[in-house]
Amino acid sequence: MTSNKIKFIGDGDDWIKGVHFVGVINDYTLCGLTMDGDIRAAGSFHSTKEKVDCCNCISIIEFSKKIKHSEWIQKTN
Repeated sequence: MTSNKIKFIGDGDDWIKGVHFVGVINDYTLCGLTMDGDIRAAGSFHSTKEKVDCCNCISIIEFSKKIKHSEWIQKTN
């Protein structure tokens, strides 16, 4: 399984740099940036195969690796 990654193009008021993981919640990056394309927020983006360099996305991944499977209940849909 490969992850989806995006890169903002810089046309938003909150100009965001870097490559981000797409989150599991629709229209947001893993680190919580909106992906609605609104230029009054993070702005437009495109898919990329570049490596993620968002320090917040990376921090979430690294933190998650420390959580033991025995600490949570796996829900099935």
